[in-house]
Amino acid sequence: MSRLSERSINYQVRALVVSVLLVFPLLTGLVVVQLAKQNRAASLLTLALGPAFDANNAAMIDMTEANAGWSQLMGGETPVIRYRLKQELVKGDFDTVGRALSSTTIDADQRRTYEALLDKERATATAWFAAASRAEAELGTSLGTSSTAEADAVRAFRDFRDANRSLFAALKVERDHARSDARARITLTMALVGGTALLTLALLAAWGRIFRGSVVRPLERLREVVDRQRDGDRQATADPSGATEVRALATDFNGLTRANTILEEQQRAVLASHELVIEVGRLVHAAPDVEEALDSVCALLGEGLAADRVLLYTHDDDGEISEHTQWHSPDLPDLPRLPPSLGPEVQRVTDELRSRGTFFGVPDFLDPQVQAQERAAGFYRATGARSLLMVPVGSGERGLGVLALMMVDGPRRWRRHEIQAVQQCAGYVAQSVIALELSELQAEQVRRLTELDSQKTDFMATVSHELRTPLTSIVGYLEMLEDGDYGELNQRQIEALGTVERNAVRLRGMIEDLLVLNKIEASGVQPSLATVSVASLVAATVEVLGPQAAVAEVSLQTAPVDPNLMVSVEPRHLERALLNLGSNAVKFTPAGGRVELTAVRDGNDVVVTVADSGIGIPAADLDQLFGRFFRASNATAAAIPGTGLGLAIVRQIVEGHDGQLTLESTEGEGTTVRIRLPLVTPDAADPAGNDEHVPAV
Repeated sequence: MSRLSERSINYQVRALVVSVLLVFPLLTGLVVVQLAKQNRAASLLTLALGPAFDANNAAMIDMTEANAGWSQLMGGETPVIRYRLKQELVKGDFDTVGRALSSTTIDADQRRTYEALLDKERATATAWFAAASRAEAELGTSLGTSSTAEADAVRAFRDFRDANRSLFAALKVERDHARSDARARITLTMALVGGTALLTLALLAAWGRIFRGSVVRPLERLREVVDRQRDGDRQATADPSGATEVRALATDFNGLTRANTILEEQQRAVLASHELVIEVGRLVHAAPDVEEALDSVCALLGEGLAADRVLLYTHDDDGEISEHTQWHSPDLPDLPRLPPSLGPEVQRVTDELRSRGTFFGVPDFLDPQVQAQERAAGFYRATGARSLLMVPVGSGERGLGVLALMMVDGPRRWRRHEIQAVQQCAGYVAQSVIALELSELQAEQVRRLTELDSQKTDFMATVSHELRTPLTSIVGYLEMLEDGDYGELNQRQIEALGTVERNAVRLRGMIEDLLVLNKIEASGVQPSLATVSVASLVAATVEVLGPQAAVAEVSLQTAPVDPNLMVSVEPRHLERALLNLGSNAVKFTPAGGRVELTAVRDGNDVVVTVADSGIGIPAADLDQLFGRFFRASNATAAAIPGTGLGLAIVRQIVEGHDGQLTLESTEGEGTTVRIRLPLVTPDAADPAGNDEHVPAV
């Protein structure tokens, strides 16, 4: 038993299978034979004897009921059952008996005996029905006496009953015998199945005991060792005992324990490298300039990877050394800067390593094979290093320099995670150099753009101001010419002066809009904020637009505005915005149209709406509508005057008040513009009650 428990699990399973296979065929064969005989007995009962027995009894019952009906008829009573109707039923019963007795489950000799008894029973039944019919026919001719036919019928029924009983007795004997045989075979089959199960259980129990000693218990001991290791006992080892596979598993587990110990040490080193890379990245991104970033990288790499010396050279696009940073252990001196003649060599090394996507690593410069390489020997003479790891520094297609780690006292095999850490740090160096350079360029660009914008604003303000003075003179002389101060004018001269005047007015409006827009962009709209009633702003806008709407034959409408709606605005700027929107609405609405100004509260905001039924704006023009000097294509085509600055001014004013400006328009149907401004609650209103507005200029 102990020798078997030390064999392999496969051997133990084969032994169990062979034992079972030696016992099962014999027992299974016996069970199959008994089941076959049991099935034959069951078929004999269910397909032949049972149906024949039942049908024979049914024939007896039907004949008895027919005889009773005939007797009542012969006695002068009204029969309950008409005996003639039973003849077909009896015939069907006999057919059922015949079909059942023709089953192949009955022996041929026994089948012939049953068929003879059935034929006799069938003949006596036929004779009875014939005699009964004759007796019924003679019933009216022989009063008070029994006819011969009636006696024949009584005798024929007695013969039928005897024949039926004979077949009944024969079938009953055979049926009872078949039942007894079936029960006996069931008992025997159950006994065989039970014996098979018991034997199987005994084999399984014996094998289970062996399996427990060879597999389960050694695995439990192995599990205990695993639990000990999980709890921190890394030195726990498994006892190699039990089945061959379990012993091999224990041996492999012990080997895995040793490998895990080595792997944990490596993982700690890799984790330290990752933490070093993260720290380098953090310090590099926080460095204010390139020099400090490079110093941080060299110091962290030298201390984190226990190197003796770290050198970092960066060069410009011409190959000239732009930065030279180094770190070394306290007992080592600084290396001198590279001579100018070796500057291009740094770029060549960078380009070569970057083109191959690799690094340059030498475990030991004193190795004869290494000393035979001219470049390696040159590095050794220049640096005095015993071991070297060099990676390129660059980003994209641009090479920036090289990063080198050195060991002075002895050789060193540079491990993969150390190389990867240095490569990642080189990537951070490249990002830092490029980011800091980009930051300096961006700062310079911002400075130049700011200066340019200031010059543009000053230029626009100066030009607008300088144009307004001569324009005032032009308008003045136009008025004098139109008033006749320089003599009477003919009709063509008057029309020409009208054209000049319209364009002068347009130019003056453009200059005024430019001055306002530049002023808002330069100083904003915050200096003179006051709490203003929205109702007064709307009323003032409608009052100013009234004459323009009347001349254009446009219906100017407004709805009552809640007097408690207050906003904190620069009144003149907001009135200018409303007047610009209202003036546009009237200007672009044909005669007979309408313009409507409304103001309502929406949550914590006030929404002022200017809606018209004018020419609308083409969908293609909506995106550019708020740009300077842009005018809708249909307005230009219709020669409707305008500067294209009104909506730009409105947007600057609304956004300067922390508001929102939205515009919806459909060409040919009209335009709706909404100004949304923060609502001023009564508690936040001007304590002096300053809700008056100053007319726009």
